[in-house]
Amino acid sequence: MNVSRIKAWKPGWPWELELLAFVFVVTAIAIPMYLQYYCSATENELSLMAQAAHRTLRADTSWSEMTNLMWAVAIVGIYLSHLMIASTSSEWISTPFTHLFAPFVFATITYARLLKISCGTHTMRIVTGSALEITSWVIGVLSITFLLARIRMARHMVKLRDIAWDITTPTKTDITYLTLLAYFRPLIYPPREYRVSQEGILIEGWFYVMPIPFEAISTIEPVKSTHLISSAYVLATSARNLIRIHLLEYPEPIFISPAQHDEFLNYCNRIIAPRRPGTRAGDTKAGTRSRTTSHATTHQPAPNQPPATDSRPAPSE
Repeated sequence: MNVSRIKAWKPGWPWELELLAFVFVVTAIAIPMYLQYYCSATENELSLMAQAAHRTLRADTSWSEMTNLMWAVAIVGIYLSHLMIASTSSEWISTPFTHLFAPFVFATITYARLLKISCGTHTMRIVTGSALEITSWVIGVLSITFLLARIRMARHMVKLRDIAWDITTPTKTDITYLTLLAYFRPLIYPPREYRVSQEGILIEGWFYVMPIPFEAISTIEPVKSTHLISSAYVLATSARNLIRIHLLEYPEPIFISPAQHDEFLNYCNRIIAPRRPGTRAGDTKAGTRSRTTSHATTHQPAPNQPPATDSRPAPSE
């Protein structure tokens, strides 16, 4: 197995999305703490009504600081859990599930904390909690996330620009796509097209790529039944046109649905079959002929060898 070639095909750690999630983690911890101290302005700068509210806020400062500390510990714990889960995700896909939704999770925590502080103070209101504002926040965070995923996808495609793809086929889509939605990934990771070359397979979606070299693949086979295992990595849009890819060092099989099903499958098997020890058709036939010839010649005398004579003594008369 060519380890260097396999490493070159792997997209690597999604630093772009990790940085976005980390920014929201810092924001969720630092901004509420800053606002808490900012709200402790002198009473002379406040109106009479605000002064009464400010005195109540000052009396509750110790509890607020403790709450901020507990929130900070909880957010750091969630972030560490995210890193642990992300380290176990598939290393072939450019946008793992945990990195795709981690920015949204931490952005939601940030917004909730800002809203709580804004509702509890009269000196500064960063967010209002209106439906329009929440919708804009969600759309903005998801737009930035998917934009970074597209940038990461394009950056990895540049590394594969010198590969000559022999087959480029779109994904097959039909009504059976609805039966695949139970596996969740077809909805989150809809494929767009598949490519294959002498070096490997490329699964391309709208915001991700999944390049798999043939050195990392053990078998590729058609699937006649739609009863898939629950842990399958389904990147397909049709249950009638499935191909199952088994990787050497990854337990979950990958399911794809290329429109040029037979051509795609035959091309891949022509490359993978010679790499399986003891399964090459030429070697098998040659071995059979060799054993047959050897068995047929064991009872033939060697050339230019005199016939055997009976060395036993003649009987006496």
